[in-house]
Amino acid sequence: VEGSGAHAGINGAYLMRGSEHCDNTTMIEHLAPNTTCREIFKGVLDDESRAVFQGRIVVNKEAQGTDGHQLCKTLLLSTGAEIDAKPELEIYADDVKCSHGATTGQIDETALFYLRSRGIPEALARNLLVQSFLGEALEEIAQDNIRDAFTDKVLHWLPAACFLSEEWRGK
Repeated sequence: VEGSGAHAGINGAYLMRGSEHCDNTTMIEHLAPNTTCREIFKGVLDDESRAVFQGRIVVNKEAQGTDGHQLCKTLLLSTGAEIDAKPELEIYADDVKCSHGATTGQIDETALFYLRSRGIPEALARNLLVQSFLGEALEEIAQDNIRDAFTDKVLHWLPAACFLSEEWRGK
């Protein structure tokens, strides 16, 4: 991020199943003062799939006033799926506001119970929760046609996707 006041945003989402493997490596380097960055990666892993996230935000000495945030969130759908997340901050300036983090979890059983208590079949309820999890990353895609293409990929990746396509896309 080179110019004073410049902003960089990186968002990613990935869906893995079987024995698939995915590596995401990013680096955002702040070179000027008063710059910002936001980085959010979301992954859904099933079966024996594995993912690696290694993201780094570097704030050079000259980049005073930097505001940078990095987050990796992963939803594990099976006990055999694994994520290795390594978010990093490398800060050489004194006046910054930076954070990084990683979360890993399973489908929220309370949310699943709530949806099922409203008459939604379990497979459909699970799909809705996965879609909701990925929604934050997909909403950041500005171009409608590209966002729709990614949404279609998600819907076809999920089991029982035929029940969801029109409602989820708002059509």
